[in-house]
Amino acid sequence: MFAFTVNLLPSIILLSGSYLILALMYLVLFKRDKTLALPIDKSLLQRLPGFGVSEQLRDLQIQLIGPIFIATLIVSFPFSLVGFQHLIKKGTFNWLLIIIVLLGLFLCCVQTWRIMHKMMKLRLGYTAEIATASELVRLQALGYQVFHDIQADNFNIDHLIVGPNGVFAIETKGRYKRLIGNKSKKNYKLVYEASYNAKLGEKAKLIFPSWCETKPLEQAQRQAKWVSHWLTTSSGLSVTAFPILVFPGWFIELKAKPPFPILNHKQLPSVLPKLGHQTWSQIDINRIAHQIAQRCVYGEQQ
Repeated sequence: MFAFTVNLLPSIILLSGSYLILALMYLVLFKRDKTLALPIDKSLLQRLPGFGVSEQLRDLQIQLIGPIFIATLIVSFPFSLVGFQHLIKKGTFNWLLIIIVLLGLFLCCVQTWRIMHKMMKLRLGYTAEIATASELVRLQALGYQVFHDIQADNFNIDHLIVGPNGVFAIETKGRYKRLIGNKSKKNYKLVYEASYNAKLGEKAKLIFPSWCETKPLEQAQRQAKWVSHWLTTSSGLSVTAFPILVFPGWFIELKAKPPFPILNHKQLPSVLPKLGHQTWSQIDINRIAHQIAQRCVYGEQQ
């Protein structure tokens, strides 16, 4: 028993922190895979320039964590083990040090939990924007100019399209599909609904299978208004940007007429050319596109 206490117990305690973090990561991913699904299959998307390379870089970055972790463990473990064994043999413990270690381990677990959830949200958003971008590529053959991730005033415009029938500010929203109960199509339906109140006016909302949202509607309109002001000021033309809200992978049902299109990403190539109320010449398109391109390169300082 004494040999176990002196030799094995310190090793178990020293390694417990690493395995606790790994177990927490596994539990988060296990819960995600059991309850959530990406709205679209990335393998079915049209491949964009550099997509394969970016996937390989991401995988290599994840693989790089392993050697860094193991190298740190190899260097520190022998010294920590000797020190721990010395404390056990001596029969005295610095309880303040133990409390600090436990507190540090707790904070690491909390930070891991937060980072994992943030990574899941970013992965969802990235996949949704890639899905939208892969459909917008089809519009380039029709003479449209397509821009992505335009930096604005403390926010960004996901996609900005300039064509003969107007300027379109597209806001893409990624939402996980909840794998709860019956995994049929009805669990993947998004319903737009609007009601009229004499005091508040028309109140619209987006109804998902287990929750409702209103902010994406306000955000799309607010961002289109910003684009209109910016391009009118910078290009010298009277530009009215048309908002579009996209939810890749969701079946969308409209129970009322929305103020602007709410679409699945696959609807964009067929619907967008029919929208808009402005008529631009190629010279006007080039003037507007030049301002957007300048901001894409130089950001807010252009």
